[in-house]
Amino acid sequence: MRCKKAEKLISRMMDGRLDEKSQQALNQHVKVCPACARTLAEYQHLQNLLRSARMEAEPLPYFEERLRARLSTATRPSIWATVERWYAAAVPVFLIVATVAIGLLFLMQPRQPQYSQAEMLLFENQNPLKETQVIFEEEKPETRQLKLLFAGLEGQEIMNRGAK
Repeated sequence: MRCKKAEKLISRMMDGRLDEKSQQALNQHVKVCPACARTLAEYQHLQNLLRSARMEAEPLPYFEERLRARLSTATRPSIWATVERWYAAAVPVFLIVATVAIGLLFLMQPRQPQYSQAEMLLFENQNPLKETQVIFEEEKPETRQLKLLFAGLEGQEIMNRGAK
């Protein structure tokens, strides 16, 4: 048994709440542990002192009358003081709740979607294929390929911005 557990058992024993099995285990530990034996002796000494010093205390004469007189003259806080205390506690709470609510509203706003050039042309009721027609009507194959390459890069850039 460890000393910490033994001290708890000593306290229970002094209160009369220790069962027989625990009492035997405590007695065996106290026999081999001088620190716990000293603690048990101190507890028993304190208990004996408290039993022998039974004093009956009585209040001073006219104590009850003096107490009632003091209580009757004590001022009670006004309703406004109570309201002021509640107000002082409610304002910081309200400010915190309002700040959190505004922050949530700000964070929950829907993002404006990023539209591709073809989508923008469709919204404006224009033909999106008009630009690609110009590319395919190009006579030089090198110029056509460069224009297709740049159009593809521009589309990728718009898609990358939309993904962010």
